Amino acid sequence: MSQEQTLKELRASITEIDALRLVKDISEPEREALELTAVALRDAERLLIAKMQNQLVKDLQVQTANLNEQAKVIRARVTKMNKLPKVLDTIESVIKTAVKIVAAIAKW
Repeated sequence: MSQEQTLKELRASITEIDALRLVKDISEPEREALELTAVALRDAERLLIAKMQNQLVKDLQVQTANLNEQAKVIRARVTKMNKLPKVLDTIESVIKTAVKIVAAIAKW
């Protein structure tokens, strides 16, 4: 049974117990028993919610680690991809300088 289903059943039980506690013609021992049951169910609900929250935090930490790893891979690929345009820019500036030199020599 999933934790969500268990939580749903706990909440349904709490609702049912709360409705029974409001009945006017029950004896005092029955009312006390219902109140103790309601307290126990609420404690169980809180514990289950805390457990679910802890699991969500763990899942988020795993997902964050995965995202960080993917981001690292993407940054490495982007850096690698940016190297070629930088090399081409350098070659272009060298060629432009060479053309200027050849043009200057041709004017002599």
